[in-house]
Amino acid sequence: MGIGRRLAILGATVASAISLAPIATPASASASPRDHDRGLQPLTNVLQPVDPYDAEWVNVRWTTDRKVCHVRVKAYGERDVEVVYPSDRRYTSFSQGEGLRPGRVDYTSFQVTVRENGPGWEFLRVTVDYDYCHGNSPTLNDAIGFWLPVRA
Repeated sequence: MGIGRRLAILGATVASAISLAPIATPASASASPRDHDRGLQPLTNVLQPVDPYDAEWVNVRWTTDRKVCHVRVKAYGERDVEVVYPSDRRYTSFSQGEGLRPGRVDYTSFQVTVRENGPGWEFLRVTVDYDYCHGNSPTLNDAIGFWLPVRA
């Protein structure tokens, strides 16, 4: 993917994030508790830089304001990015298990190989499935975008 296309994608993503950013408003008395919690969130949307054509592990650090369980993370790159998970699984989870408590930080890892010369940026779409650890808690599905810097 050429640098012009990558810059266009970056600009569109930033514009989209700005236009979708929540606007701060006073909380109403009828607001539900879910309106105020953020659930599982990455600490940053920029991954560690990698070298082209080298299989390298990258980490995503996560935090939450509610206890989450059964976390499964999957990453998808464009056709020039291969993603592999630990232990030959089809997903990854936290280093300390499949749950995270409020205020704690843990990470997920996966291996990427970028099959294109750098420098540049690759966009990865990451899906996260999790629940709030209750017997009747539905499985939540989030899609989050991440930028992967590629060295020269």
